[in-house]
Parts: sequence; C-alpha cells; structure tokens
Amino acid sequence: MNTYFIKTEVDRIFYSEYLEERMPSKIFDAHVHINLKSHVEGVTPERIKTDWALECGIVLPCEDAYACAEELYPGVEYKIAGMPWPIKEADLKANNEYLSQKKSEGKLTPFMSLAPDWDIEETEEFLVNGGFIGFKPYPDMVSGKKGADISIFDFITREQLKLLDKYKRALMLHLPRKERLADPDNVRELMEIREKYPEIKIVIAHFGRAFCPYYLEKGLEMMSGAEGFYFDTTGVINPAVYRLAFEKIPVDKILYGSDMPIFFWHGKRKWTERDYFNLCREDFSWNKHLESPEEEAKYTFFLYEQMKSILDTADEIGFTDREKDKIFYDNLYNLVNNI
Repeated sequence: MNTYFIKTEVDRIFYSEYLEERMPSKIFDAHVHINLKSHVEGVTPERIKTDWALECGIVLPCEDAYACAEELYPGVEYKIAGMPWPIKEADLKANNEYLSQKKSEGKLTPFMSLAPDWDIEETEEFLVNGGFIGFKPYPDMVSGKKGADISIFDFITREQLKLLDKYKRALMLHLPRKERLADPDNVRELMEIREKYPEIKIVIAHFGRAFCPYYLEKGLEMMSGAEGFYFDTTGVINPAVYRLAFEKIPVDKILYGSDMPIFFWHGKRKWTERDYFNLCREDFSWNKHLESPEEEAKYTFFLYEQMKSILDTADEIGFTDREKDKIFYDNLYNLVNNI
C-alpha cells in the first residue's frame, strides 16, 4: 500500500485531461532523494520544522521511489539518478553506501553527497569504487541552512573538485546565497569552477534556485549565456521560468528532475517578482490554508502541476517530440554514458 501520497479522483482526471496523451515514453529523473529511515534518525522534529521541504518528506527507499513513479506516471519507463538527503544531522556515509549498493544492483545512478572536511583519500576511493556519477554537495552540511550566505567553496572544496575533474565526473550544485543564480559571487564562482576544472559536468540544480524568472534572467545575463553548464528543472513550476529557460538555454543542457519525495503533496504556487508561495491541501505546520477547503479540494499533485508547466511551455515554444525526449531522458542518459 502506498503511504507517501493519496491519489484521488481529482488527480486521475487531471492526469487524463492534461498529461496522459503528452507524457514521454521514458523519463530519466535527474534529482531524487533516496534513503532509508535509519539514515535520518538523527534529524529531530524541531530541525525538520525549520524547512518546509524537509517536513514534506525525508524518507524514500529506492524500490518505493519506483513504485511511486509507476503510480504517478503509469506506463512510463522510469529511471532514477539518486542522491542522499544531505542534511547535517543525517548519516550521510551510510546513505551513500546504500546508494552504491543500489547501483551495484542496477537500480539507479547515484550521486555521492559529502562534507568538506571528509578525508580526501577515502572520498576518492568511495567515489570511484562506489560507482558514483559525481558529487552532490549541499550548503546545509556547513551551515544547517540550504540558502546560507556562504561561498560554494565552503561546502565543496577545491581539493574535492580536483577529484571530479580527474575522473571527469558530474557536480550537482545547489546554489547558496539569497540571490541564488542572480548573485554575482555565485556566478563568479561558477565560472571559476568551469574554467579551472573543465572536465567536470556541472549541473545547476533548480535552474539555479530560480523559482521565479528574475533570478534566471539576471544570472544568465551575468554568465553571458548558459554555455558549459547543465540545468535541472527540479522544484520549478512557474511557466515563466520554463519559457525563459527554453528560450535561453540549449535544449541539450536541460534535465528533468522531480525532487521526490518532497513534492508528493497536493497544491500549487503563486509568485511575486522574487518570491514564491506554496498553497497546499495537506496539514503541514507551515500551511496556512490561504484558500477555502472547496478550492483546496481541487488541488492536484505538485508534480502534476510541474509536468503540465513543462509540457505546456514546450508546446508553446514549438518543441518537437525529439526535443522533449532530450529533456526527459536523452540528455541525462548521454551525460551518464559519457562519464
């Protein structure tokens, strides 16, 4: 029995009306957090309530992730690039070992999460022998806050970057700082990584945390374009972000990501120029139920809202089925197979 979400008649109707006939036949999901409950037993309830995303879900074993994907997107061939929950209090090494085991079983492509103070020789050995595609560092491992005002090099060291460069691996990067991709220091550090470690495949998660188009537009302007970087769609639902991304970023460099298990809830988003607001049916502590129960009853899965935004915008831009397949499957498949 599925314990992660409840699929309602509203969800079935939404999927049938807006998604089913347009779904890709294959998805290679670039951004799924895979772990066991034992890996996060040290994360207290008080800590979880400091971050709305943590409260939405921090446990998802590999087999459960595939079962959820099959229920959400029936008939779609689904592959997963998995990563730990990079929370400061979590058992990150055990989580990495679990992912490595699932890699050996042929069940997923794993990213390795790490802390900047880890022994470099042990890190190198585990990167290579564990079958990891690359690293997924995280600001939380240093600051206890995912959007902390710290340098990228505070949570992924230059020594660790040299390892990725040496083995031509990937870096899945969640940007720090309040201004996200629009922060000049973030852009400067991204360009430095690209220049000094040219063999790294750099994946900028969440379009650079650009949940509103302002951050993506400003960031791409400072970067003089998207050359040399990949971007994943994780956590982004705003159609205006997708329109900007599909117009400004080469389609070969965009990777679909779901961020499971965070977005199993029913809801939608509203936006200002720089901020977003989650509206939600489920009773999380952060949910203020700003709309009536009658309106909340109409909500579908956040993941369905994201998928609709991607497909609607791709159709409006005039993407071919071949271009859509690149976003949903081929780009990540090629990235993995070139490592």
